[in-house]
Amino acid sequence: VVDSITLITGLPANLLALYTFLRKVKQRAMPLDVLLLSLTISDLIFLLFLPLRINEAANMKWTMSYFLCPLSGFIYFSTIYNSTLLLTAISVERYLGVAFPIKYKLKRNPRYAVIACVIFWALSMGHCSIVYIVEYHRGSNITFKDLNRTSCYKEFTPEQLKLLLPVRFELFIVLFCIPFLICCFCYINFIIILSRLPNINPHKRSRAIGLAVVTLLVFIICFIPFNVSHVVGFVKWYSPPWRVYTVLPTTFNACLDPFVFYFSSSAVRGTFNSIVQQFLNWLDRTFGQKLYKSYYFISNKRLPSRLTMKWTTDLSNLVLAVDAITLITGLPANLLALYTFVQKIKQRATPVDVLLLSLTISDLLFLSFLPFRMKEAADMKWTMGYFLCGLSGFFFYTTIYNSTFILTAISVERYLGVAFPIKYKLKRNPKYAVIASILFWVISMAHCSIVYIMQYYKPNNETKLSENDVCYDEFSKEQLNVLLPVRLELFLVLFCSPFLICCFCYIRFIHILSNLPNIKPRKRSRAIGLALATLLVFIICFTPYNVSHVVGYIEWKSPDWRVYALLTSTFNACLDPLIFYF
Repeated sequence: VVDSITLITGLPANLLALYTFLRKVKQRAMPLDVLLLSLTISDLIFLLFLPLRINEAANMKWTMSYFLCPLSGFIYFSTIYNSTLLLTAISVERYLGVAFPIKYKLKRNPRYAVIACVIFWALSMGHCSIVYIVEYHRGSNITFKDLNRTSCYKEFTPEQLKLLLPVRFELFIVLFCIPFLICCFCYINFIIILSRLPNINPHKRSRAIGLAVVTLLVFIICFIPFNVSHVVGFVKWYSPPWRVYTVLPTTFNACLDPFVFYFSSSAVRGTFNSIVQQFLNWLDRTFGQKLYKSYYFISNKRLPSRLTMKWTTDLSNLVLAVDAITLITGLPANLLALYTFVQKIKQRATPVDVLLLSLTISDLLFLSFLPFRMKEAADMKWTMGYFLCGLSGFFFYTTIYNSTFILTAISVERYLGVAFPIKYKLKRNPKYAVIASILFWVISMAHCSIVYIMQYYKPNNETKLSENDVCYDEFSKEQLNVLLPVRLELFLVLFCSPFLICCFCYIRFIHILSNLPNIKPRKRSRAIGLALATLLVFIICFTPYNVSHVVGYIEWKSPDWRVYALLTSTFNACLDPLIFYF
């Protein structure tokens, strides 16, 4: 599932980036273009070998030739670590451009970028040659066929581990920690310097923040879990069985890097904007009149046609891309889950099935209102009915916070099942899960009713929207006096409390399972996978958006970058199916 999503989304995005950078380099090569081109090539090579992993997963064993086993592993890990070095180089290039603008402009040369790329490839390939060394160092003249393995580069002899574990620890230090620290330093200073410049374009500042956030997210999501497994393996002197699940997030690197391209390169933005515009023109020619008539028929009240100050072409296309990816990947996965859980509940309902069904319904409801956001982003204004503005916002936020409750309830259910197995088995009843689900919907809907309150709360007896109003995006001072404290409450009640409970339950859940002597390794691995997937959803989807509530309360305003934080919450609907799987 993970590899297929990465291949489907990452391949066209990287091919588009490759085409763009090749044209740009031919016209006038810049150091940044060379680095981005190298990163694109690295991602495409990674994606080229991904079908081998998909084939292994489908057959649940390695069925291809012996030669391809170390080759695929070598390419896989080389491109991952090459990406960390290239992302770091991009951060250094961005920092030097604003910290020392005159010196850097005089001395910058694409040749230095070419030399850096060659060194990065040599470093990553040199370190990852350990795949070949380990593969041919088995001891006692054991061959690959003699071991009768069912997997490739996952099972190791004690002699192999003596070589492998120290090298993995070195990879953690040299190819992850050092690049990550440099990256953090460069982007933090990059943003600080840009924020102090008086005449900087707001759009440029927003893109800078977007680039920093996306790059750090790639490190946190894709590289940290995998590299942490190196440290754990070195300390405990074994290859952790859960390491296979930490490798999974690294795969997303190839479909997240295009966001780095988008924020870094005006050429990529131009190419993407052109494609989106052609697509929108086609939609207007084909469906335009029918869509507009249906939207306006829903309500007699209609928001005035306006172009907001916050909407830009770059932001519009970014929102469209994120929402489209979520809709394309999330809708079929959740429909499949809905069919499965309905069938399961018909046969024999358990509490976890009820909770998962409620989460699936929540995701599908979220996805059904996503096209309204896409329409708003495409038009860069709200052209639909006044009624739909409040309704779409209400369900958008309700389903997000309802998901945090249900994910927490699932973690509690899993924990109780292993901490108190006998008591829980005797007392568990799907009716309790139904009551809990209803309660979660009521609490989340009650809190998110603030959307309607803000829409109809017009001080000074205002009854109509002004030309500068947008759909739940711009607020008066009087509205902020009501809204900001409620947002802080949302952060504390609907995010912090569930997140802390979730962390406690899954930490205890994994600890108890790891101490059970007769637990099956596959069951233990699934448990770790469930915990990691849930915590990743919280960190990726819910943390940035809820942090914006705290920042907004402290600064007593709605942060301008809140729209970017809200984008990450959209991915919830396509990441939840990973939880269904585990």
